[in-house]
Amino acid sequence: MSGHQHHGHDHGQALAAAGDRRLIVALLGAEVATGALAHSLALLSDAAHMLTDAAAIGLALVATRLARRPRAAR
Repeated sequence: MSGHQHHGHDHGQALAAAGDRRLIVALLGAEVATGALAHSLALLSDAAHMLTDAAAIGLALVATRLARRPRAAR
């Protein structure tokens, strides 16, 4: 995806992140649906494992953004 730039910032990364989230949700949904239809505990547990991995990556992204913030004056 190609973003656009104005006012000194770029929207390309935000658009790419939104697309990545949609793909992750679609993949998890497909794995859960397939696991449920096939009565496969292995697929369902793998979907849960992928969800916890995605949550950990999300927390790491939040921590990275917080660490990049400028220091407060106080």
